[in-house]
Amino acid sequence: MGFATKDVVIVTLRYLLDWVLVIGFIAAASVLGNMDGARRPFNPYDPAFSFPYHGDTVSVTLLVILVVAVPAIIILLCCFLAPRSALPALVGNRNAPASYVWKHKLLNWNRAWLGLGLTLALGYFVSNCLKNVFGKPRPHMISVCQPDWNKVAAIVKSTRTGPQGVLAWNPLVTSEICTTTDHDRLSEAFRSYPSGHATMAFAGLTYLSLFFYSTLVLTLSKTSIVKLPYSIQDTRKRNDDSNEKSRDGASKLHPPSLPLLSFVVVISFFCLAMWIGASRYLDFKHAGIDIFSGSVLGFLSAICGTWWYAMPAAGGVAKGRMRAGYRQDYSTGRRVPLPEHDEPRGPIGAGERIVLMDTNNDRNSMEGAPTVEK
Repeated sequence: MGFATKDVVIVTLRYLLDWVLVIGFIAAASVLGNMDGARRPFNPYDPAFSFPYHGDTVSVTLLVILVVAVPAIIILLCCFLAPRSALPALVGNRNAPASYVWKHKLLNWNRAWLGLGLTLALGYFVSNCLKNVFGKPRPHMISVCQPDWNKVAAIVKSTRTGPQGVLAWNPLVTSEICTTTDHDRLSEAFRSYPSGHATMAFAGLTYLSLFFYSTLVLTLSKTSIVKLPYSIQDTRKRNDDSNEKSRDGASKLHPPSLPLLSFVVVISFFCLAMWIGASRYLDFKHAGIDIFSGSVLGFLSAICGTWWYAMPAAGGVAKGRMRAGYRQDYSTGRRVPLPEHDEPRGPIGAGERIVLMDTNNDRNSMEGAPTVEK
């Protein structure tokens, strides 16, 4: 078995193991979602639990379509329709054969879907764990519970405070006072915190936004560009010529800002996620803090999935199983590191700054040039 074939087999087995773990997380989360968790005592006279029962504006089926199917399809199209410049693993391989290009497109697609799967699995698993642990009643608890008010009155009379025996109008009762026969709906009524819809919406759509943005950056860095002679200097070194580390880039291409339309597209994904979260508040399914916490949880899940699989790092090197920054040596079949000056290059690294160069090769610092500190 050649080196290249062995490398492909190892990477394939690693990806298969990753898929098994992601599917396992989703299966475990589904089991947790069907379990009876904790049931926090509540006050039957609390107006916060007295809202009427309302159907779902965003059903579970519609949620799956919006946060799973739609991102998966968009990612698929981006991976296969994007130009070669959008694939960091093809850096320096301008003459690579079509089979090599398609192999890396497949790897990029697989890695992007794995990131989406990890994002959704993580958000789904953690949200169901928290729902079972907290057991917080939903705002429509009284409508679902249909309490036996005779039992409630008995509890109120037996609960007295103060030396005069004043009746307590804030008694805490449990689900034992409920008369409903729909036990599944009653169990679901104690799963308010955090909002699962908000978690999944912000997880899937935030991941899609980050992936779409990174794809645009890599694509437009080659298709919409201006020539600027510059070098990138390491500001963490001393400012003398003997110790300053710089990378000349007079022949490189400096990408401009992204088109405003791309910003509108990215923001539309966030607006869709916010609408899904807002619908849960309007349907009396969650309190505001439940939706906010679910949104934060989903956002953090998307950050984890993006960082682990899909985020290109500075210098054109991507995190994940198959790293960019290598090119294929067709004579040996091995992947060899790229020279540091090869294009395209990602954002400036930590402690670096852009320095313009004039036609006489004199280097003058660019006033107001961006510097990234650690």
